[in-house]
Amino acid sequence: MIAVAVLALLAGLIVGVVTTYVLLHARIESSASSKLGSWRNDEEEQIREESGRRSEAVLRGRITEQLAPFLYDFPFAALDARFIGNPVDFIVFDGYGEVKSGQRDSLRSIIFVEVKTGVAELTTIERRVKACVEAKNVWTHTLDVNGDVRNG
Repeated sequence: MIAVAVLALLAGLIVGVVTTYVLLHARIESSASSKLGSWRNDEEEQIREESGRRSEAVLRGRITEQLAPFLYDFPFAALDARFIGNPVDFIVFDGYGEVKSGQRDSLRSIIFVEVKTGVAELTTIERRVKACVEAKNVWTHTLDVNGDVRNG
């Protein structure tokens, strides 16, 4: 009789533990899943907003780069500037307009111009171009499509 009571008690205890585990596990999993979903939605929203701000900043920077000779205190004649965008924003053929109109016989200089907005700094390639120009490691090359190469 005591053995039956002990077995019934153990069976009840086992059933209680298993039932508690199943219910708590389901509840904890549901809560964790809900919190994960909420966190994921918040993070995705923040990522979208940040991406939008960055895209807007990049677009604004690109527009600013191209319009710089016309909108800002550009130290060269806009007619002399040629936008190339990458790896530098402009090459200025200082005096080009005057040479073209017959007012000058030669260019004053050729200048590589990089336009920056905000706190933007030179990229690695832009620094390399600057170093190359400053080292006077700049040449001209004429390509003859007939296959002849003429330097000068």
